[in-house]
Amino acid sequence: MRGVWSWCFSLAVFVGVCFLVARPVIAVVGGAPAAAPEPDAAVVFTQLHGRSARIEGIKDNRLGYYSFYGIRYAEPPVGPRRFQRPVRRDLVGELNATSACQKCPQPDPNAPQRMIGHEDCLCLNLFSPKMPGEERGSPVIFFIHGGNYRTGSASPYGGKHLTQEDTILVVAQYRLGSLGFISNGQKEASGNAALFDIYVALNWVKDYIQFFGGDPTRITVMGQGSGGSAASLMALSSEGRSSDGVVALSGTALSPGAVRTDPAKHAQELAKRTGCPETPVERLVLCLKKLPPEQIIKADNEINSDMVDTDRFLNEISGRQGAGARVEGADDHRGLPTLVMEPPAVTLKKKRQTSPLLTGVTSAETERAVFGKYSKSLTSQLQKIKDFIKKDIIGGLKNVVSAVEGLKTIEGELKKLPIIGDFEEYYNRLAQNGGDIVEGLAAIAEVTGDALFNFPAFKSVKDWSQAAPAYLYSFEFNGNLTKGSHFLPGVALAEESSEMAVSKAKRHGPAHGDDLAYIFDPLDDNGNSVEGTVSQMDSHVRKNFLGVISQFAHNLKSENKNTNQSKPLFPFLRSKDTLIKITDNLKSENLDQSFRFCQMGIWGNMADRLLGSVCQNEIKKLLELVPIPTELNPVPILSPILTNLSPNPNSIPNQKPNNVLPNVFNWG
Repeated sequence: MRGVWSWCFSLAVFVGVCFLVARPVIAVVGGAPAAAPEPDAAVVFTQLHGRSARIEGIKDNRLGYYSFYGIRYAEPPVGPRRFQRPVRRDLVGELNATSACQKCPQPDPNAPQRMIGHEDCLCLNLFSPKMPGEERGSPVIFFIHGGNYRTGSASPYGGKHLTQEDTILVVAQYRLGSLGFISNGQKEASGNAALFDIYVALNWVKDYIQFFGGDPTRITVMGQGSGGSAASLMALSSEGRSSDGVVALSGTALSPGAVRTDPAKHAQELAKRTGCPETPVERLVLCLKKLPPEQIIKADNEINSDMVDTDRFLNEISGRQGAGARVEGADDHRGLPTLVMEPPAVTLKKKRQTSPLLTGVTSAETERAVFGKYSKSLTSQLQKIKDFIKKDIIGGLKNVVSAVEGLKTIEGELKKLPIIGDFEEYYNRLAQNGGDIVEGLAAIAEVTGDALFNFPAFKSVKDWSQAAPAYLYSFEFNGNLTKGSHFLPGVALAEESSEMAVSKAKRHGPAHGDDLAYIFDPLDDNGNSVEGTVSQMDSHVRKNFLGVISQFAHNLKSENKNTNQSKPLFPFLRSKDTLIKITDNLKSENLDQSFRFCQMGIWGNMADRLLGSVCQNEIKKLLELVPIPTELNPVPILSPILTNLSPNPNSIPNQKPNNVLPNVFNWG
């Protein structure tokens, strides 16, 4: 009996000891526990890859949205990391996201010989309508700013308006100029570092957006100008295809400035102006890494200064000035993946595009540059050179467009059409129709807008629609919110100028970047809105334009399987050139069935289109300088938004859609 009790006692002691050992120990590390954030505060907690973080932002108490500024997504590309692909940075620790980081190095728009910004600039701003909850996350728009790969930042783009559409906005910065794109085609300077910045930022967003109330399965990549081209390139890349939709504003993969045809030439010129050796490439890169960024930016800015006026004008407004994205090929000779394996036109031809595309233009893309920065030079040329538009402008544009693989340019066969005659005369006669300099400048604005923006957008959406849903729009409202120069400082296409006053009577539409204030809240460098008073009409147009973009983003993976909405209602149709007109009255009547029909026929070398009755009559009357009856030409012939002519009025019935625009993007 004594043995039994002894055994029980020993067991009790053992259990007790085990209990004491197994008991959790409460410990305090680093002082008192942090206080929990207030309900609905702009505080986000993340846990990813074994790392946790607390990020504090700003809440707008009036509208209820949240802002997070200056979040770094990559390590600073300084020292040995200059020109190299970015190294991702995950969130860890406590972070204050209440102020923006510095811009990436670029010329000062007010003094181009000076530099602003800092190389430690790979960060993003994020605007969210809500914090994470049980409901489905909001769709995300990842925005790539424009600036011809040379200027711009995330600072001006506020997300107030998009958040009111239950949409998250993320704006990322990326390296600019030679610091982001220097290349001579060899592995030591393979280029496209800035595109990899965007790629890393996009994947960072895909991983972290759930903690900010977003849906990682509904990410739209949107860009403007060169940013629109970059967004399209990312969507066409098998490596960079991380988005579910693409919105390209005033720039596509087929735009003349999307990719550089001879990046080595720029590298050679940069070497000369900086005193670095051109060869071997290892010495060039090593030399450039030792230079202060100011010297590289200054050299970038001087490279095109020796061009003659007309060439410099076309080079700048086409976005081809300076360093930019390049075709890397399938192998970078280091075993690393590439983003731009082949020319975009080849990818489109292979029908590798899988995401839906929404792209478009403003109706007077180049007007500010023509009537602004370059007005004196162009006026002088118009006065001195006979047939200046025909010989210099159109001749130069043919060279620019023909350098883009995938854009069929005007060929000799077109000139053989007896009813058309010499095609250059079309735009040349536009200048002669009024007989003054303003009319000449207006004609230059129209022909450059057609060649550099309208035709690439038209061809891009036409090719894209062969494999994926594609939509084309034209922003045609000239309102009071036109702040292109605020979003795109230093870009000639958006710059305000004192010379612009002479053109007020002849302005026919919004210019490059004038649509941005209808999407974004314009912010200063401190994150404060500079919007001012908004008229009722401007507010209405903003609601219309935001409606188009937010509906596109929300319906990327629509769960609505209603048979009446199972296919796109108004996609781009190759036979009808369907487009959405953004005006002050966005109703079904604004869904047109042609887009600058005859002009696209001229630049696209479409003889069948130009031989049709509509184009024959239109161009013949212009060439003969015969007044056109009002009933056939309700829009002045000089307008950059020339009447949207149908190829055959009898072949396109005037159908009334049975749904309005908000159901446009239901592709199931």
